Amino acid sequence: MTHRFRLGERYRDTGSFRNADDQFLRWIRGPLSSGIKNTGGIRDLGADRSDTPAALVLVSNDGGVSQHDDPWEDTLAVNAGYISYWGDAKADNPYDESAQNRKIKHAFDDAAAGRREDVPPVLVFRKPESGVVEFCGLCVPDHLEIHAYQADDGAQVPNYRFHFSILNTEAVPVTWLQGRAQQNDDSAGPDVWQRWVQTGELAQWPTGEPLDAEGRVRRYETTEAVVSDAFREATFERYDHACTITGIREDPLLDLAHVLPRSQRADLAEHPENVFVLNSLHHRAFDAALFTVDSDYRIRTSPSFDPAHPFLHETIVEREGERIVLPTDARVRDAFLDELNAGLSWL
Repeated sequence: MTHRFRLGERYRDTGSFRNADDQFLRWIRGPLSSGIKNTGGIRDLGADRSDTPAALVLVSNDGGVSQHDDPWEDTLAVNAGYISYWGDAKADNPYDESAQNRKIKHAFDDAAAGRREDVPPVLVFRKPESGVVEFCGLCVPDHLEIHAYQADDGAQVPNYRFHFSILNTEAVPVTWLQGRAQQNDDSAGPDVWQRWVQTGELAQWPTGEPLDAEGRVRRYETTEAVVSDAFREATFERYDHACTITGIREDPLLDLAHVLPRSQRADLAEHPENVFVLNSLHHRAFDAALFTVDSDYRIRTSPSFDPAHPFLHETIVEREGERIVLPTDARVRDAFLDELNAGLSWL
């Protein structure tokens, strides 16, 4: 049986690979003669043929789970596709002398220098409660910073803050990690990992959007005209407070999606036929031109759009050509859709 860590799922962490119920250390170790140690948040999987770790495994403690006071709070923005992780630093363990920090820093240096084949995959987990870990994604280095906090005695304690991008894959097979450890074999790695190593192209979870060289999502809208609360509420009323694609009805999750971007057509920012309602995830995919709606109100999907997120695949890719039905009082102007779609090279 091939075990896989799936994004968002939880696994038993008993702290011992010898425990038959363990789904964390035991799974990773598998047939290896050694695995990752049950020590702190930064752990490395050793490689037989290299001093470079076969993988880095980072565990982030939720509030109240750690046994020690920790001034560093990680940011696990899984739905946004990125993670910010604080390194290992204390007053008696300077950040630039920490052996574990150096392993992560070396991965960032290799990535920045274009030596992606030398960068170990980074698996990030959160620890929501004792004895449990939750997989937050397969990551690659983005950029790092150095920040400091003031200890109780007034001393400044600096630390690395490592920023990672989450790759667009839902599952990571542990046999891949074991193959890297035993034979430096990367062939079982997810396609999105292989593509990043070979070309530097980075497709980010959860939409598969490409990032530019500086780690920023390529978007159409950069500056936006302000939309009034009254216009927003009127649009929500017209669309029955529901996402046009999925039917999601929770207002905090809904956005106004502009057909012709506000940054390009500020004069149409509050045109009632230049907007429809989408949930925030589908809005992000729409603005990135990963899918569109044609003048017949049919869903059209970019051939390059291959989201690992199952909800996106089900609600967009598998509905290619399906016609969406708008509420009776809602309408999107055909001319606006035609103008938008005329600029899409894949359509």
